[in-house]
Amino acid sequence: MHTLASSLSDQGQYKEAEVMQREVLGVRKCVSGAEHPSTLMAMHTLAWSLSNQGQYKEAEAMQREVLGVQKHILGAEHPSTLTVMHTLALSLSNQGRYKEAEAMQREVPGVRKHILGEEHPSTLMVMHTLASSLSNQG
Repeated sequence: MHTLASSLSDQGQYKEAEVMQREVLGVRKCVSGAEHPSTLMAMHTLAWSLSNQGQYKEAEAMQREVLGVQKHILGAEHPSTLTVMHTLALSLSNQGRYKEAEAMQREVPGVRKHILGEEHPSTLMVMHTLASSLSNQG
């Protein structure tokens, strides 16, 4: 169901994906618990779908919840934690909160450079996002 919901989202069918992702999240919380990596992944994916529909506040709240748990369980430098930081920064930017987005985006490239290297696609992607936030601020 998670993969099907992701496929729907990839096709721009965000509302259909959201309905399925909410169901997946409910089951994962019930079966695995709220802090299980699969539950956090389901919550992050749902947040992304919400963001794609312009529901930035709900997406942001969900991303902050996932980020807090992941930092506690996986650590601040774990790739999954960095991915959530990146998508949270995008949600902030989409709300016009560029300074907050910039502050978060400045954290991610340094850690990614350290862990993945300067030329890794993930490092370059977050550097591009930071550059966009700076550009949006003039």
